[in-house]
Amino acid sequence: MRICAVALVGLIALTGCGKKKGGSHDGGLGGFVSGGSGGENPASGPTDLPSGLPTDLPSGAPSDLPSYDAPTPSYTYSAPPTYNSDGTNDITASGCDYDESTHSFEYTLNVRNPETQSMRYSITIQWDNQDGSGLLGSDYESITVSSGSSQTVNATSYRYLSQQTSFTCKVTSALKYPS
Repeated sequence: MRICAVALVGLIALTGCGKKKGGSHDGGLGGFVSGGSGGENPASGPTDLPSGLPTDLPSGAPSDLPSYDAPTPSYTYSAPPTYNSDGTNDITASGCDYDESTHSFEYTLNVRNPETQSMRYSITIQWDNQDGSGLLGSDYESITVSSGSSQTVNATSYRYLSQQTSFTCKVTSALKYPS
């Protein structure tokens, strides 16, 4: 609205279309109302502007626009907690055995989560022939352990053995990640 008013005042000032004062326009070509004798004194500008319109015309870019300050974020960034993805040190194992009545290898694992957040453990267990002749069984367990807590899991692999066999139990991998 202000720009329209400024443009209107400028148009009135340039074309002389305001109220006509006394004399006539020079040559009928439009322009400013001349004062004095033959234009010796330059015109001082229109004096009969409508009331309520601004008289101070801005030059160049507007400087009365409000300044804008970018808002500061209301949160603070904190890096995610770090953890060791190798969970083998979080596991203690016991009871490496073979149950003849169920024909199964057994291994008891106690998983203790030392992290500050709940972790999911993916654990692979193997039973190998002690003489190095090969794999006798394997199991995979996936458990979630709360921060600072422990959980026991029984790993089992079913296999019928026809002769006495010496074997070893081992955790071959234990990966952990936030749950």
